[in-house]
Amino acid sequence: MIHGVISLKPFKMRKSWLNSKSNVELAPLNWIGSGFYKTSGDFWIGKYEVNRSLNSFSHKVKWSKGRKGAIQRYPRKGDVWALYRNWSSHWNELTPDEVIHKYDMVEVLEDYNEQKGVAVAPLVKVPGFKTVFQKHFKPSKTWVIPREELFWFSHQVPSYLLTGQEGQNAPKGCLELDPAATPLELLQVLTEARVKEMEVITERAQEETLLVDLKRSKEKELLENDKK
Repeated sequence: MIHGVISLKPFKMRKSWLNSKSNVELAPLNWIGSGFYKTSGDFWIGKYEVNRSLNSFSHKVKWSKGRKGAIQRYPRKGDVWALYRNWSSHWNELTPDEVIHKYDMVEVLEDYNEQKGVAVAPLVKVPGFKTVFQKHFKPSKTWVIPREELFWFSHQVPSYLLTGQEGQNAPKGCLELDPAATPLELLQVLTEARVKEMEVITERAQEETLLVDLKRSKEKELLENDKK
């Protein structure tokens, strides 16, 4: 959190890191304890520091005040986020990096709601471009991520809505994403056939993840019932 500019020459500003030791307001998972970063929920203002460079800042983040001075940060309408493609509530410190570091891009359709969660639409690559994406044309691909599954969200990605005036063949209405925040695997220039192939791979991966999670939840429920 930026508290204010102390001086311009030399440049100095006062800031604090936002900290959180728990994610109980979302779900009783040992997410932070397993070494993962928390990107949504309640955060607390840490100690003041003096910052002498602007290069470490990426973009502004929308937030609101919560109880007891908490800083609440949740996905907002129009945001672009990278989702963990293979996220599971069973992830822990033993989950392999090759499982964790696969991503899909989504656009948030409505502000987060504590009861309903947050609705997102998949973003697909525009053929022939490196950092340009568009919303999936099928409304049926829209899905809602409930509060207890906000761990799907890896990080926010700054984006710019193209007007079509930026250059030759600039696709109006599409989103250009910040390459510094876009996962490397998604920065490849793809053909239309390859884009469709990637869509199928993503859909299968998400379906498999949900089925595995459902199976594990049922097994856990059966074990708990046996103990009773």
